[in-house]
Amino acid sequence: MRTNSRAYSEIHSSHRRDHLGFSLVEVLIAIAIAVGFIFAIVAFQGNFKSLQNFASQKLQSQQDIDQTVQIMTTAIRSAGPSSIGSYPIESAGTSSFVFYSDINKDGLYERVRYFLGTSTIQEGITEPSGNPLSYVTSTEVITSEVNDIIPSTSTPLFSYYDANYTGTQLPMSYPLDVSKIRLVQFLFLADVNASSSPGPDFFSQMVDIRNLRSN
Repeated sequence: MRTNSRAYSEIHSSHRRDHLGFSLVEVLIAIAIAVGFIFAIVAFQGNFKSLQNFASQKLQSQQDIDQTVQIMTTAIRSAGPSSIGSYPIESAGTSSFVFYSDINKDGLYERVRYFLGTSTIQEGITEPSGNPLSYVTSTEVITSEVNDIIPSTSTPLFSYYDANYTGTQLPMSYPLDVSKIRLVQFLFLADVNASSSPGPDFFSQMVDIRNLRSN
């Protein structure tokens, strides 16, 4: 009888050990699954945040360029005689445009030069100074307005149209007579967020010079 009790006790202890061992395995598996879920969630959140940042940066870059285009448009549209009486347009080329405009609204017309750098649209500003006034080009202040420009050998940055333009005519041919320019078009491709953007964005604007209108 005592032997049977001892056997029963041993069997019961064995069941308890087996039950405890199985529970421990379950706990370890549950912990492993939970840790896996945590890593997956963290990775997803990181990727999602990166996508959000990319979309936000791309949108912001597009907005910055749009604002720059509007600033350029306003400056060109307001072109007028320089503060020393020079014609509103100094020179016009495929990759540069030089004119006079009171961009800071101080009553004096600055010499404004938009031109294409290696991969940027640059702005050069020369303030009239001295007595009598003059434009000293060595004092020109140059800033980059649009970065990551994709230069094109077939499409010029600037094109020009005379008073006969109605929407379908070709640009004026070279050599240009700047006195006949009435409209300026600038267009370019910019690789917004070049490191991660899937492709370049196209920007274009047609500007009529208000002070040179003939009607």
